Amino acid sequence: MMLRFLAVFFVLASLAGCKSSECTKEETPSDLVEQGKGIEDRELYWYQRGTDSTRAIWAKYRLSNDVALLADGKGGDVPSFNFATQVFSLLLDNVSTFWRMDLAAEAIDAYFGDLSSVYPDRAANSRTDEVLKWAIVCVRASRTSGNQKYLDEARTLYDSLWLNQVDNALGGGMWHRSDEKTLKSASVNLSAVVAALNLYHATQDVKYLLQGRRLYKWTAERMFDPATGAVREWLSMDGTRSDAESAENAGVFIGASMRLYRATGSAIYLVNAKKAADRLIGSSDSVRCAGSVAEGLSNGVAMRYLAELARRPGCEKYRDYILANARSAWTSRRLSDGLNGPDWNKPPLGGETVDPQYAVSAAMLYMSASRACR
Repeated sequence: MMLRFLAVFFVLASLAGCKSSECTKEETPSDLVEQGKGIEDRELYWYQRGTDSTRAIWAKYRLSNDVALLADGKGGDVPSFNFATQVFSLLLDNVSTFWRMDLAAEAIDAYFGDLSSVYPDRAANSRTDEVLKWAIVCVRASRTSGNQKYLDEARTLYDSLWLNQVDNALGGGMWHRSDEKTLKSASVNLSAVVAALNLYHATQDVKYLLQGRRLYKWTAERMFDPATGAVREWLSMDGTRSDAESAENAGVFIGASMRLYRATGSAIYLVNAKKAADRLIGSSDSVRCAGSVAEGLSNGVAMRYLAELARRPGCEKYRDYILANARSAWTSRRLSDGLNGPDWNKPPLGGETVDPQYAVSAAMLYMSASRACR
């Protein structure tokens, strides 16, 4: 286990061979500046901001024992499974673009091994959304490292959920929990669509495309308002629907829509993604930072999916929105330790305790800005 930890710590400390003093520069070599682009409009600039942020998080919250996981800041050493999954996703953000595959694979294997030792039976988790998020990350890990074992785990988990948690109650859809079948949520069904389409891309097994389309249709008909772009929360067995909204649900809806658009070419998915994106950013023609809403990891996850849409021609306003948030957050980090708080418009106070989920969310934002500039 010590060897696994050392592998992750070393590669995170070096971060693709970039020294800390070099990564924190506000300037970059002129030969890296693309024609017609400013420094802050480039993929590498925001990738370096993301790696700086990740390094600060790792230094602050890493567990004191041998494992490479991060403490969740809530009084115990062991992080929640969902938090550990999102940190794994942030690790993949760091290693998937500019790293050599062998070093990326080593870092991924180290984190996967330590997480597996803390959570040996991921399939037993009754929170369906958490299992699906883990499956999504596993497909990414397989793609980045070339290791089939991560893809096999994703397939096993997703296939089991499809078999046991999808039925005709409430007209279809996947249950929110496996231990109490009382409601079906947007978060679960949209995460299932992303997982299914990621598996389809990785395996070319058409069953995943068909299943993803089925779950998306169920969710869009019941949880999505095409007039406003709102993505609702859940539908219960008694027919009650929660009209609550979250940044994360909007983001995952965008991600699910984009995957189906790329897989099928059907324009309705792109239209839906843009409607949800317009709702997320506030309007179709304005930009405002969203970090003042203390939703923990939700904002960072939303930015990750929004970046997929922002790269499309004609979708520059979403890229501008991400960059506006990223610039605000970067200038609002606490300089003493490099951490962001829940508000992307102002730094946390000097003695203020920063919940790690907020710091991780900001790091996700910087990596999303990097992808949006790709």
